Amino acid sequence: MDAKGRGMRLSVGGRLALVSLGIVVLVAGVLAALLSVQLSDSGQREAEQVTRSVAETFAHESEIATLVAARDSDRLQPMVEQILPDADLSFVTIMTPDGIRLTHRNRSEIGLPYQGSRAEALAGESFTEVYVGTLGPSVRTIVPIREGGDEDGPIVGLVAVGVTLGAVQQDLAARVPLIVAASAAIVGFGVLGALFVRRSARRVTGSYTPRELSRLVDSYETVLHSLREGLVVTDRDGRIVLYNDEAADLLGLPPAITGQVSLDPHDVDMDTDLADAIAGGRRMVEETVVNGDRVLLVNQEEARDLSGRRAPERGRVMTLRDRSELQALLGELEGVRTLSDTLRSQTHEHGNRLHALLALLELGRIDEARRLIVASTEDRQELADRLVSDDDDDAVVVALLLGKLDEAAERGVRLDLDVAEPAPRVPLAAPEAVTVVGNLVDNALDAASAGAEPRWVRVSLTAREGDAVLEVADSGAGFDPSLHDPFAYGASTKPAHAPGGRGVGLALVRDIVAARGGTLQLAAEPTTVRVFLPVVTEQVPA
Repeated sequence: MDAKGRGMRLSVGGRLALVSLGIVVLVAGVLAALLSVQLSDSGQREAEQVTRSVAETFAHESEIATLVAARDSDRLQPMVEQILPDADLSFVTIMTPDGIRLTHRNRSEIGLPYQGSRAEALAGESFTEVYVGTLGPSVRTIVPIREGGDEDGPIVGLVAVGVTLGAVQQDLAARVPLIVAASAAIVGFGVLGALFVRRSARRVTGSYTPRELSRLVDSYETVLHSLREGLVVTDRDGRIVLYNDEAADLLGLPPAITGQVSLDPHDVDMDTDLADAIAGGRRMVEETVVNGDRVLLVNQEEARDLSGRRAPERGRVMTLRDRSELQALLGELEGVRTLSDTLRSQTHEHGNRLHALLALLELGRIDEARRLIVASTEDRQELADRLVSDDDDDAVVVALLLGKLDEAAERGVRLDLDVAEPAPRVPLAAPEAVTVVGNLVDNALDAASAGAEPRWVRVSLTAREGDAVLEVADSGAGFDPSLHDPFAYGASTKPAHAPGGRGVGLALVRDIVAARGGTLQLAAEPTTVRVFLPVVTEQVPA
């Protein structure tokens, strides 16, 4: 845009101010015109009343009637000239019935015919008209003069009393400053109002022009309804006033519509903790919240104004991301990683045992080889006999735990397994169970192997007050006290480039447990993680 284009650029507030000022100026002009017309009509009506009053007074004076009947102009003219200044009249013309002037403002016009209408007066009626005579356009009243001033006597003459329109307008000119002052006051108030409108509009629309604002609204609507991330806006009272289609789907809200709404979060079928967070407006940063069967990642901040400054009075803005599918994928990936590590440990351990068996057999020490085989399978067979059932999911967990025995032995850590008989059923599908058990055991093995002797990990699965309780304890140093939430995404004390990523495993454990209606507890001395899951009697679908 060139300099000229920028100079002509008017914001919405500026245009509203100009429109407002234009309307006020137009109203002031129309009002001034109406006042002028009204004053003009009022002046003309006043002139008609004055001329009629004076004319009738002259017509009813018996002395004037006698002088008119005698055609005595010499006596009538001085009488008229004496009255004109006091009565503020332009002329008083007395004439004979046939229209010959007996008096006139200009003495030279005396004796000449009167210019104007006389028919109605000769018929005995008084009337008023606007006529162009020797003095120009004038408002004049003509009244018949009867003999002796008697109302029933014969007409002996006529009297015409008038005020020129110039005199009327001159009288009105004295009132024009009042009209101008009133109009100027209205325009002045209009300017102040326009400035107020401009300032108020700029608070809402900033410096955007109408075209820019229209494009902005179109873009806003497009983005709002196209985002694959939920967006919720609340007011200062914690009521939902705006949300998009994705938020409606994630939170169970009515279909999103254009414009603002007003919903109490507690009136919507959503998780109570989430409703409290929305209504309370507390700050949330990458918090995981379970709503129904969805795991949501939630952020909530104070609203900001057009300049980017925080504006708490405008409410809060919340964004929601559905982690359900991502969580499932991460859980499967973590389970695969756990199983692959377990298989690697088992392969390495079995390789060592096979080498030992081969050496004993080559040396002919059959009894020692037999005892090695029995010792290697005795503990695992006892555990497998206790855990294995007809449930494929349980078989996967058993295989995982058996594999962890080899991994623990490889890392110099004693792994003790304590599973109640019969083993309680937990509401976890096979991939979820691998993720939960595998991550907890792996973290415990990492902590124990990094600690001092004796290094040990204990895993127990028991039933307690309607819950299946998975407890994993280790001899390690415990969680880093600098971590506000060890189960948060990204919370980890591992090196930044540690294999398998950082801060994911325990976060997946938390999300899976929360999605299944369970809870987590942490304890110290020794470091212990307890998972409480409601016991179920039916198979949980994978």
